[in-house]
Formats: sequence, C-alpha cells, structure tokens
Amino acid sequence: MRKIAASVLTTLVAGLGSGCALAADGDGTLKIGGALRARYDYTFDNPQNVSKLSLDTFRLDVNYDSPGLYGSAQYRFYGGTYPYDYTSQVGRINFPAFAWLGYKLSEQTRVVAGLQQLPFGLMPYASSTFYQTLVNNIGLEDVHDLGVKVQHQWGAMDFQFGFYPRDGGSWAGTSRDGARYSVNVARADTGLAGGSSNQERNIMLGRWAYTLSGTGAERSEVGVSLLHSTLHNLDTGEDGNRAAYALHYAGSVGGLGILAEAGRQRMSPRNTSAQGNGSVSFGAFDGTFNVAAKGRFYSAEINYLLPGSFAAINTIKPYLNYSLFTKDQAGFKDSQRMIAGASFNAGPFFVYTEMRWGKNDPYTGDYANGAAAGGEDVWKKAFYANIGYYF
Repeated sequence: MRKIAASVLTTLVAGLGSGCALAADGDGTLKIGGALRARYDYTFDNPQNVSKLSLDTFRLDVNYDSPGLYGSAQYRFYGGTYPYDYTSQVGRINFPAFAWLGYKLSEQTRVVAGLQQLPFGLMPYASSTFYQTLVNNIGLEDVHDLGVKVQHQWGAMDFQFGFYPRDGGSWAGTSRDGARYSVNVARADTGLAGGSSNQERNIMLGRWAYTLSGTGAERSEVGVSLLHSTLHNLDTGEDGNRAAYALHYAGSVGGLGILAEAGRQRMSPRNTSAQGNGSVSFGAFDGTFNVAAKGRFYSAEINYLLPGSFAAINTIKPYLNYSLFTKDQAGFKDSQRMIAGASFNAGPFFVYTEMRWGKNDPYTGDYANGAAAGGEDVWKKAFYANIGYYF
C-alpha cells in the first residue's frame, strides 16, 4: 500500500516538475510552499492537567495549474513534541495528506486521479473548526484515499463520482497501521481493547449538490452523498461491507454562515468472534481507536466573518459547532462534541483558538473507545490554539 501511494506522490511531483517548463512558457503556474505551526494545549479534566506550548507540524505543499493539467500534493511531519513526545525524533511521524493530478476535459467536466478527497458531505470540511467534527472521527470528513474521481457541473448542479480501490496507506510512525492523515479503517494497534483488523477496499461514492442561489458571500447549497465499500478482515479472511449516506446544507448571507450535515453509517464487518462485530478499528495521526459499527451522525455550525480589521488582525471568524454520533447497539453511549472558537490572520500568521467540550469523544479524553462503546460518559473540556506561519 505504501508503495502504491508513494508511486502516486512521485508521479505527481514528476508531473509538476514538468509543469515548471510550462510555467516558463506562461501556460501553467507552479507554486511550492508549506507551513510551520505551533500549538498550545490545556486540558481541564485529567489527574495531571496538560499545559504545553509545542511545535505542531511542518508541511510542504506543491500546487500546479494550467489550462489542461492541474494537481496538488501535501506532505506532513510530526514527532518529538506534545502530543507526539513519546518519540524524541522530530519528524519521526510523517505522511502525505494528499497527492493527485487532474485533467480539465472541459469547463464543466474534470477527472482527478491519485490520493484525493472522497466526494462526500460538506466539502472540503464539515465545519470551520481546527479539530473538526465527530463526522471526521467516524471516517466521513476530510478523507483522502487512492482512486479516480469524475466531476461534472450542469448549471446549478454539481455531480461527483469516485472509485477508490484502496485507502492512502500507513506511512512512517510508531502505529501499526495508523500513521496516516485521513481517518481510515485500519488494523488495530496492540493493546487496543476490542480492536479489529480490517482493510477497506473498492470504495464507491456519489455526491450531488445543487446551488440554490447566488455566489461568493451570498450562496446556499444542498446535497446528498452515498458511499459503499468492502471491509476485508485480515484475521478471518472474510468480507463485510460499509455503507453511508449524508444530507448537507451550506449557506452564507453577508458574513453569516451556516453549515449542517446529517446521515447514517452502517458497517457489517466480519471480525473474529472474540472481537465481535459491534465496532471497527480506525486509524489516523499515528494511532488507532474503535468506532461503533452502526449509527447516525449530525453536525451543525453557525459562524460569522467580521468585516474590516483591527490593526494587524483581520479575517476574524468566530464559530460555534456541535456534532453528535448516536449508536445503534444497546449499551453503547452516544458521542458528543461542541467547539466554540475563532480563527484570524495576525500579520504573517494564521491562528485558531478553540474551547472544546466532549462526551465519549475520542479527541477529548476517551480516545480508545469513545466513538464505540463510549468512555466515562461525562463532559470533558480542553483549550487549544494553533499558530501557523504559511509560506
């Protein structure tokens, strides 16, 4: 898997390299950049609360655009600082977020191949938050897998269809199968209670969106998405399946924005009898955790982009997001997350500040089984800030 994804990344870089010559002729534009980000974490509900300022991420970005060919790639490095201070090596954990090439067949139709985002639900994100929503934790937000996508615009309608034979693979890290950007079905790390060993294959998706009115600052969109895939269990050798659907709405009037998404996910794995079929292990960012096999998900947000600027501070955007994952299996506790925060530019920096509350939330105190059977079933809270220098 890693070799396949590496091949895609190499092909893209080679293709973009050839694009440099096109750029010299004025036919295309090649941009190479990246980001260096720091983070501050404060937790309120641990026996020993965390209060740490740390290096977060170093990333490299490559983007190319021309009348026909276009593409994008991003590679990330973590490690050596909180919460990756279990390894002393900076950059020990690294993986691509995406690496793809596209071709514009016409003004209305495009084809994209490589490690790219699945066309599902609100895109590119279900919220304005840095920590994203519980939809991300169950593998249905900001997911990039290896495959081909066709996009066609017909008036106010946008159709996207994708086929992804594999996910993007696990790269460099300490996790057995979780050294990846996207939250994917994965082989559980040793010691994860109830962990399973599945691999997702042959992911098929369709997304339809309709622009109700306007463009730019005054725009609204409704849409529906469908997903189906095979879950191959590496212990039993048997195939199960995964199906999901989502309805979404995105609207903005002036500076006011509303984002909403609701849907259902049903996974029917063929785990071992010891593991049971009530949950499936997922992995991302050098770790693995369990997710309930069947449930409904919801996310709703209101945000506002303030006009004007205050000294060197501009594009100030406060937001409030709530997400919920309700589970079918008896005895499984529902997961909830609420984030109140704001993002803004401060000179050359882009900053997120967030207060996060979570109940049975894998990112707010109940990592291993919060999204599955549940954790302590109490609200926990944390403060987070991310300061990024983008170049």
